Amino acid sequence: MHAKAKHDLQELPAYKAYFDSIKAMEYKYPLPILGAKAYQRGYDLPYAWGASAVYFTQSQLINISEISLGINGGELVDFSDFIGFGPTTAVTNAYTFRPDVWVLPFLNLYGIVGAGTTETGVTLLEPISFETTQNFTASSFGIGATLAGRWGPVLLIWDNNYNFVDVDVIVEPVPAFNSSLRIGHNFMDPRRPDRMLTVWTGAFYQKINSNTRGSISVGDIFPSIGTGKNIEHLRDWASELPPGQRVIANQIIDKLEEFNDGHDVEDATIEYNLQKEVAQPLNLILGAQYQLNKNWMFRTEIGVFGKRSQFLMNLNYRFQGFVPRR
Repeated sequence: MHAKAKHDLQELPAYKAYFDSIKAMEYKYPLPILGAKAYQRGYDLPYAWGASAVYFTQSQLINISEISLGINGGELVDFSDFIGFGPTTAVTNAYTFRPDVWVLPFLNLYGIVGAGTTETGVTLLEPISFETTQNFTASSFGIGATLAGRWGPVLLIWDNNYNFVDVDVIVEPVPAFNSSLRIGHNFMDPRRPDRMLTVWTGAFYQKINSNTRGSISVGDIFPSIGTGKNIEHLRDWASELPPGQRVIANQIIDKLEEFNDGHDVEDATIEYNLQKEVAQPLNLILGAQYQLNKNWMFRTEIGVFGKRSQFLMNLNYRFQGFVPRR
């Protein structure tokens, strides 16, 4: 985030000396490109290099439109017309590390690496009414870019990233595209030119890969299938399925019955392929950042409205880099 001396602060002794020194300094660092010219014009740029520790949690509704099933690595068969889902809620808790660099005064590039957990609450409506919650561990990695600038007193920040989440029961990492637009304002400390509070509002958009393939053990996905009446109901449901679906359904029901009777079914896995989408990809964000000095910044942000809520905390450390040898 860039800050230029405001006219009503320029006459304060601390600000006048500070911005006079910025305009007069010999900038020797290679990044950001055009940094020397920006300082000569009175722009107080953030230090080029940074690293952030980030905590992020999110809860959102997911719609499942298609499902294919198999068992023990066998062929997948489409069950979309025979299985009905209610609301599916995905809750994510992630801890990430983000190195970043300002390559231009208005362009920041960063990487993402981290780990966390995901909890998915699935409501099954057909063929039986059943709710289950699945807990998984996950790792993540990704890249992103931020464009930042100023229009008069208004800050404009546009951030985009691709983040790949590797969940332990999913065959391939799930890519997610995140985009956010923020409009904000700096509130400067009249005694400390390098200290400020920035507040903003904006919008957050997320798109996840619609196709997810994985496998999970019968005991994990149905930890409490209930009484034998549920098994009987499933048998009746399977008897009316087309031949291909009936074979897979009965194989799964056999394992469910064994599990319900107390037998070990750890070797039985259900293979699945889901077509899913975020119920509402857009929501509102509100946030603030406190810059203690040019090295340390603390940021927090919440997402509200829509069918997603989120919360973020970010501790950022910045440094200028290294002067190249001559």
